[in-house]
Amino acid sequence: MNRMILILGAGLIGLMHPAAAHATLLDFTFSFTGTVPPGSVAGTVTGEIFGLTEGASSSATNVIVVSYPVGLEPPSPPQTVFSGIVSNAFEVDSSGAVTGAAYLSIDQSVSLSLSLGFLGMNALTRQTTPFPTTENELGFAGATYTLVTPVPEPSSVTLLGIGLGAAALWQLRRRRQRGAAA
Repeated sequence: MNRMILILGAGLIGLMHPAAAHATLLDFTFSFTGTVPPGSVAGTVTGEIFGLTEGASSSATNVIVVSYPVGLEPPSPPQTVFSGIVSNAFEVDSSGAVTGAAYLSIDQSVSLSLSLGFLGMNALTRQTTPFPTTENELGFAGATYTLVTPVPEPSSVTLLGIGLGAAALWQLRRRRQRGAAA
């Protein structure tokens, strides 16, 4: 009986997870802290990067700036849908760590740069005169990238529970049939 439940449970778990051959898409948070100088506004910028491919170079499907220093005075956070993406390249190793970033987007209200160029710079700039900016010139080492841990979909957990419950009811029914026949 326990063997049957174990086999059914393992089968259901196997059905819920994608095949290993598929590339895994990962989401990350980022942050960098700018000082004066080089920027004109000191503080920390945080955000999210969506849809990077594990173990490959890829483009982000979306980048959102979640918070930034008040002195920048851009539109209220979160800031997303950057219209003028000039560069969008990230490298993620097979263990799920960001190992390279070259992102630059410029639109009418704000520009964002993550480790772009030879020496690299992380910056968030308000596109108004004067151009208030929070930046650091520490290149890739000047920003922190953290993997967002995926949470199982509720439907997957529900499917597993239904399968295990059905297996338990089937075993209970078989036991009762054996007891009635004896």
